[in-house]
Amino acid sequence: MKDIDKLQKRNRKLRGLTELAGSMGLAITGLIGLLFLGILIWQIAEPTFIEGERGEITAASESIPESNYRFKWDFPTVDENGKLYSDPVVVRFQWNDENGFHSHDVQINVIDTRQVKTDIYIDSNGVDQTEIEVGRKTNFNAYSSIRVPVSVEQISGPVPNADKTGYPSVNSFVITGDVHILLDDENEQVFQPMELIAWITLLILVIVLTWPIVATLKIIQKLKGRRTLIKLASYVLAGITFVVSDGMFVAAALGGICWIVSGVILYRIAEGIERLESLGRELSEPSRLKHSISDRDGVLMWSRMLLFTSALFIPLLIDIPFLTERYQDIFIPYASGIRAAFYGTIWVMLIAMFVSIPISVGAAIYLDEYAKPNRTTKLIQALVTNLAGVPSIVFGMFGLAIFVKQDGFGWGLGPSVLAAGLTMGVMAMPIIVLAGQEALRSVPRTLRESAYGIGCTKWEVTKDHVLPSAMPGMMTGTILAMSRIMGEAAPLVVIGATAMILFDPEPLAALNGGNVNFTVIPIQIYFWTAEPDHAWHSMAAAASIALICLLIAMNSIAIVLRQHFRKRLKS
Repeated sequence: MKDIDKLQKRNRKLRGLTELAGSMGLAITGLIGLLFLGILIWQIAEPTFIEGERGEITAASESIPESNYRFKWDFPTVDENGKLYSDPVVVRFQWNDENGFHSHDVQINVIDTRQVKTDIYIDSNGVDQTEIEVGRKTNFNAYSSIRVPVSVEQISGPVPNADKTGYPSVNSFVITGDVHILLDDENEQVFQPMELIAWITLLILVIVLTWPIVATLKIIQKLKGRRTLIKLASYVLAGITFVVSDGMFVAAALGGICWIVSGVILYRIAEGIERLESLGRELSEPSRLKHSISDRDGVLMWSRMLLFTSALFIPLLIDIPFLTERYQDIFIPYASGIRAAFYGTIWVMLIAMFVSIPISVGAAIYLDEYAKPNRTTKLIQALVTNLAGVPSIVFGMFGLAIFVKQDGFGWGLGPSVLAAGLTMGVMAMPIIVLAGQEALRSVPRTLRESAYGIGCTKWEVTKDHVLPSAMPGMMTGTILAMSRIMGEAAPLVVIGATAMILFDPEPLAALNGGNVNFTVIPIQIYFWTAEPDHAWHSMAAAASIALICLLIAMNSIAIVLRQHFRKRLKS
């Protein structure tokens, strides 16, 4: 007979080794994934760093006494008076021969007149000129008669494809930006006074709610019994902020919301103080106040997110021309931007979320909590599962037939933002439904039985017990679905997204008769990548970085919400 104790000991040891091997495998897999992600991001970001003109003039020989290198700058760097628009274009020629190392700089002044050409000649004594004048969009050459290779490197000034303002200069990034605090370059306020006061008020109240201080709580204590007045005052201040906004809709809206959320925080703190006093507690115990404030964690989460978001528009002015000012230009790569595509992506995402999330969550709840397991529900379940694996271009064809076209069952919305948002929403639905069902099934059945045991109805069990427990899993499914549709281009190409528009897309143009044309960032990246000029490839890389940042921002919001619901479950 085998010794049972020894057998258990051996099994425990084997189980420990298995768990260790599994943990090490996961860690190594994660590190490898991070490595590949870092390489991918570097490969995307590397083309956005502009090095300017760079190359090599091959060595001359007895059979080829002279070799050359061709230059061309597209835009002038000096005005009609000879004054530079930006840093001068300086090209450095370097080589090594039997006489040692040689380095010579030549300044190139590009004038507006075309067909003005001055060539550069290099021999064993150096370059024949240190400053030349050439016309814009005019080819000129550097000729070498020496027997060793000559390296060519631009060390200053705008790159050949840059516009006359000198953007971008050599050794600079395609995406440039500036941050103004309170005042812009012309010493004008970047905010309205009411907006700044609202933001500062919210900041102070968030600090008080996070770290209650007795002195501050005594001031708020005087407001007890006036909670209705607090609400009314916050709404009035929000309305005043919006009225005096001077056309800055986003900043005014955020300022108004700051006032409303500040009123909610003040109301909750006053309510918590009253509740604390009714229990015979003192304000000298602020730690107890945290537990007496209703939904303190939720209020803190939303107020912190609002505080961060509004900071980008009220006390700060973040100026990124690539995103907010320059429109596409088919002739000037570095003077183009993704404003129209950026806004188009935002509108398509918002419409898709508005359409897909409520319907998908409702479908998941119905299929998992209410529907009886008959042939109809099984068929619906099979269809949803299969739709999650359908290629995205098929959804594009569906959107073309139903939302874009007017014949048959078509809605006749045309190639518009609304049709694109509805199509992407339909594509996201199966993913969210399946993730929602899995989240609902992960809720222990004992939770439902306990709720039924205290007399809850079916809807009360679902709404108050099952749904909050399943919310983190549902948020995960939503993140995956939104991440997928944000980077999709194939369905939108089928629907009719254009490569370039010179105006901001209108989300409801299909309904009010406006211009329905639109584009999104993936479409813009696709068409810029197909251009032969390397300058457009740099712009495509910059657009890819913008898309990644937008994706990270949206996913971060979803992750914060998911962690909030998980924290509530643990508490």
